[in-house]
Amino acid sequence: MYSHFTKLILSLAVAAVLGYLISGLTGLFAACCAVLLGYLFLHLYQINRLFRWLKSPKLNNLPRSGSGIWGNIFDTLLSQAKSRKKRKQKLSSALLHLNRIAEAIPNGVLLLDANGRIEWFNRPAAQHLNLDSTLDQNGILKNLVRAPEFHTFLQTAPDEQQPPEISIPIHTLHGIRNILITRSAFDKDQTLLVTQDITAAEQLNAARTDFVANVSHELRTPLTVINGFLETLIDMPDMPREQQQEFLGLMQHEGNRMLSLIADLLTLSRLESPHAEENRQPVNFSALIEQAAAEGGSLSQGRHTLTTDISPDIWVNGSQLDLYNAFSNLIFNAVRYTPAGGDIRICLQSEDEKHARFSVSDTGPGIAAEHLPRLTERFYRVDSGRSRHNGGTGLGLAITKHALAKHNSNLEIESRPGHGSTFSAVLETR
Repeated sequence: MYSHFTKLILSLAVAAVLGYLISGLTGLFAACCAVLLGYLFLHLYQINRLFRWLKSPKLNNLPRSGSGIWGNIFDTLLSQAKSRKKRKQKLSSALLHLNRIAEAIPNGVLLLDANGRIEWFNRPAAQHLNLDSTLDQNGILKNLVRAPEFHTFLQTAPDEQQPPEISIPIHTLHGIRNILITRSAFDKDQTLLVTQDITAAEQLNAARTDFVANVSHELRTPLTVINGFLETLIDMPDMPREQQQEFLGLMQHEGNRMLSLIADLLTLSRLESPHAEENRQPVNFSALIEQAAAEGGSLSQGRHTLTTDISPDIWVNGSQLDLYNAFSNLIFNAVRYTPAGGDIRICLQSEDEKHARFSVSDTGPGIAAEHLPRLTERFYRVDSGRSRHNGGTGLGLAITKHALAKHNSNLEIESRPGHGSTFSAVLETR
């Protein structure tokens, strides 16, 4: 600033001396006026450049001046513009990072204003409430989610100690989902909604409830039989020995049913546990299937025509006990549910250099298509009375499914009523 005024004064002094030497006092004043007019024109020109830039303040359009006060001004403005650009980039980066975090949160988040309009929501909220990220922005939420109980919920006053929540079914692209919505006060005249898809959790709770009910029912039946026979034996001490032996035999049969059920439950619990130790070792798969087939023949007692086609020397890595449980269940089921005189065929063949396919086919009554997806559910029976009569616990295929999953395989089922059934699986060989 001081150097600028110094230059101006020196310029005026030089112009005054030259003007005085040339034309006296008139020349002096004329020279000083010329210097001041030039100085004024220069500043007006720079002010105009600055004004044009302020109307469109882009960094690359900033006027440049090499020296003088305007050089200092433009250099300062350039420095400040660069600083603002850096701050803006940092804020944009932070905002983008926060948006990515909000999108990664599995729960949905919505922010409503005092009138119930949507100010902001993340992708999970859009999925949970079936919202469109473009069309529904600034929309009134109660007009977008048409559920009377939800409208009532929005009108309840938020409670900081225990925020109100509601569970409602929502029709989404993935079917009907149960969405839990929690409402909280947020800032001034704003409301925060948090959504959570609880469909899987509710299905799991329902499955647990059904499982407990099924186990209770399965255990209650043999216990009732045993308890009834015990009461009869106590009340009738003089009962003929033959009848006592008959009752004891029935009690033993029901007791064995309970032991089988408990053993299957423990096996299934172990297979379903993610922390269960896996004792993997080389297993002679051919010998294992031969053993299971031989035991299936003993169970049949000549009532069926049982044929085998088992390639020798097929080895796999895995748990011999789990593999035996999986494939013996399939063979024993074929024997149990195929009527006398039917055919059962057991095959084990190499499918390629790294895989082998096991299959067991029967000429039994077959299974209707609507039952096939649920066959591996615990305690699911196509015909419960017939299954119990044949000695099944209702857990065999569930055990098979989880045992195969432990060995990176899955159960394939083909069946039609009146055309028998085929159960197969492909395992990786050594």
